[in-house]
Amino acid sequence: MFGKKKQSFEGVTVYTAFHHINGLPIAENLLCEVFSYPDRIEFKAGTTNIKLAREKITDMCLKFDTEIQNQAVSSVGGAIAGGVMFGTLGAIIGGRAKTKKVKNTTQYLIITYAGEQGELKYIGFDIKNNPPSAAKLVKEFRELNTNSGVQIEL
Repeated sequence: MFGKKKQSFEGVTVYTAFHHINGLPIAENLLCEVFSYPDRIEFKAGTTNIKLAREKITDMCLKFDTEIQNQAVSSVGGAIAGGVMFGTLGAIIGGRAKTKKVKNTTQYLIITYAGEQGELKYIGFDIKNNPPSAAKLVKEFRELNTNSGVQIEL
């Protein structure tokens, strides 16, 4: 490995990789490796390594965002069938645009943590390629979480 420092997996309880959405000082949509240890979570993207102490983490959860789009589609097959059966008028009616609903669901892992001045901050990952690993991280957080919660005065 010509001078490169190899990542040690000793002590890692969960290893996975997700696409970064926001919250870390790295580019959006960059593949980010996530290493979970009993005392911290480490994020690695390219040459950037970021550590987050577990005691700073206040919540970890999965969120789902559903987007419904209407798309106009025309049917060439309908135009041909309509033309064969009913002539020009049948082709016009058979080939007219129809509306089709397309439903896209995006899944996110959201990590909430307390910043340096105690303010709440968030890290978001798109987990569409690996939902089971995200669920493992959340389950591990729930089991290891020793925080008594966050108190916020408004």
